[in-house]
Amino acid sequence: MREFIESCDTVAIPKHCSATGCNILGKNSDREVVEAQPLLHFPAQDHAPGEKCKCTYIEIDQVPHTYAMIGSKPWWIWGFEMGANECGVAIGNEAEHSEVAPVLENSLLGMDLLRLGLERGATAKEALDVIIELLEKHGQGGACRYGGTIEETAYHNTFIISDPDEMYVLETVNRQWIYKKVKDCQGISNVYSTQEDYDGISAGLIDMAIEHGLHTPGDKFNFMKSFTLFNRNALSGYPRYRWAEMKLKEQSGNLDTEKVLGVLRSHYEGTFVEGMWSPVSGYIPSVCMHGADPNGSQTAATMVIEYHDTKFKELLYTYWGSMCPPCCSIIVPFYNTGYIPEKLAKGENVYSDDSFWWKVKRLVTDIESNYEKYIENLKAVRGDIEAKFYAEAKENEAKALELLEDGKKDEACKLLNDFTDKCLDIAEKAYDKLIVEIEADMKVTPPQAYRKPYGDRLRERAKLNF
Repeated sequence: MREFIESCDTVAIPKHCSATGCNILGKNSDREVVEAQPLLHFPAQDHAPGEKCKCTYIEIDQVPHTYAMIGSKPWWIWGFEMGANECGVAIGNEAEHSEVAPVLENSLLGMDLLRLGLERGATAKEALDVIIELLEKHGQGGACRYGGTIEETAYHNTFIISDPDEMYVLETVNRQWIYKKVKDCQGISNVYSTQEDYDGISAGLIDMAIEHGLHTPGDKFNFMKSFTLFNRNALSGYPRYRWAEMKLKEQSGNLDTEKVLGVLRSHYEGTFVEGMWSPVSGYIPSVCMHGADPNGSQTAATMVIEYHDTKFKELLYTYWGSMCPPCCSIIVPFYNTGYIPEKLAKGENVYSDDSFWWKVKRLVTDIESNYEKYIENLKAVRGDIEAKFYAEAKENEAKALELLEDGKKDEACKLLNDFTDKCLDIAEKAYDKLIVEIEADMKVTPPQAYRKPYGDRLRERAKLNF
């Protein structure tokens, strides 16, 4: 377990720090390099008394009603790495490693807790309370990597929970917890961040710290200082946490989706830990993560929730989403209309032609074989594509607002859903063209020698036979 790295990054931008005057939540989800992470929609449901909810490892009592959700879901896990519900609650989580080891028994994964918070919370505070209640009742635990053992891959969790009005950071150690309300730009990663300033704490947390010799009675309690495990995960997580916060605070008051996405696409550019030749040669995992030995993780999906000041839930937020490392992909808008294209729901742990996630992963693998050269192919087309998406999103959202104000909800939803389909089709055609273009060049241009051994192993493992 101490050598297992499962890394993610989530950033929260409260409304006074954004250019739009609305909250923004950004998230990179990092998973195993061969682990597809489809994007799905789940409708609201009513449940019968006595019904159970089957999570990844355990069953728990179901509630009478669950909210509709968009979720980015590791293919084999019941829960989500990130997502948003119909009420505007959005959550991202992080793996955490503490001086207090995880309880080695199957219970709720952090991803399960995240999905349950979305299913059952109509506000950020409600979702926070849902997660705390379930954590205290059922605990957290279980193998977090497909095919891995619980001893190797179990961890604790941190969450950023947001809605249009509030944002919270919730950090956990087994069944104990601490939370604080976000007051300024906040980044979290795979290292605890809550120190002496907090707004809620479980009854047994400080006693746990004292019991493990991690806190001296009478001293000011500092959660991060007491519980952080200073191993490879902290050496990976702490720089990313600090880098993301620094980049956000540099732009505080002027942050929008494009700038937040820029942080999520970053690789310590201009610093002494920047990759020697390219982002795929970095020894320290960056916010935008690429798989490399010995770390077998990459960014599997990205989400930027852009909230809007509106009374219509269909326009409550724009979910800007992409798959695989965001520096190698194109962001696409989705809306709170109950629609996610079915093609995004496919993908497991080996290459599949019918999986949109694996199509993007194929392109990413091609780019990574000679990143310095092939990233320029993507950049040559992506800038114009995304600029068009941002501009047309504003135009279509304004048209949808007019329709909603006239009581034409179905027409508004169709307009927004058609726009999503249009953007996804443009992105997919760009991916297809880039794959053909780059793979034709790869036949005559050898891959970068420093990347070839890893790339060969990845292609064999994922059955990338092309």
